[in-house]
Amino acid sequence: MKVSFLGNHTVGVTALKAIAANEDIVSVVAHPFDPEDGVLYDSVYDYATQMGWNTIRSNGKGCSLEDFIKESKPDLIWVTDYRYLLPLSLVNLAPLGAVNLHPSLLPKYRGRASINWAILKGEEELGLTAHFIDEGIDSGDIIEQIRFKLSEDQDIGNALELLYPLYERLTYQVLKYFHLGDVPRYSQKHNDATIFPRRKPEDGLIDWDQPAKRVQDLIRAVSHPYPGAFSFWHGHKILIWSATLYSGEISKGLPGEVLRSDSNNFVVCVKDGAILVKYAELDSSKQHIVLSVGERLGKESS
Repeated sequence: MKVSFLGNHTVGVTALKAIAANEDIVSVVAHPFDPEDGVLYDSVYDYATQMGWNTIRSNGKGCSLEDFIKESKPDLIWVTDYRYLLPLSLVNLAPLGAVNLHPSLLPKYRGRASINWAILKGEEELGLTAHFIDEGIDSGDIIEQIRFKLSEDQDIGNALELLYPLYERLTYQVLKYFHLGDVPRYSQKHNDATIFPRRKPEDGLIDWDQPAKRVQDLIRAVSHPYPGAFSFWHGHKILIWSATLYSGEISKGLPGEVLRSDSNNFVVCVKDGAILVKYAELDSSKQHIVLSVGERLGKESS
């Protein structure tokens, strides 16, 4: 098959390599330049140009992208981590349609930062979905899904380690369906759909007057390689990378108050109990920090 590929990030390179193993890559569209591209993650643009494929960077606006795809005459359009909506006029350029890989179990968690949102909402089962692209946001017919479990002591970093290999596996499986001429497609249950916006670093601010499970899930959802959950202490921003529910005996305290502390961790009071912070550091110095009993973390920088 002749395939036009649109994508970004390490997962984009993973899917692109899997497609190229058996198909003809006729054009590649990468994201506009990003200083993290090729530094913090693999670059679709760099890999595609090294392979000699017809490659551009585009944010999907204007007619130039559509003209670029049209000139390559693809049989199939494949999308992996391309964050711009595609018009149906572009999707319809490929006789076989357009396929997207989305890191959630659709119809849940459509939109941006889906795996972060799923952990934040306490989901124990995550996954990757291959679906056809329609005019909506991640709303097209489902082709295939792969599921995996995430325990409450695992965070976003663990989730990505489990998720990333699935991109290659699912890509091969979906391409096999196309070659067999029998591609499954199941309409999504749109009444069950949830859609969430992109997350910003400032969304990691901890509200200690929340239930312990919600605080723990926020910390898990934005830990490395994301910016981290944070709180403030004497005007300093403290990044909290690892925490768990505390099951020991504690005295009653105010939300954000340190109830216990030693050289390795400290316990913080929350709405319905306490959180054991296993690792935290000062944002400015990146140094491990241990707080004293009675000190209080808050939502304000001063």
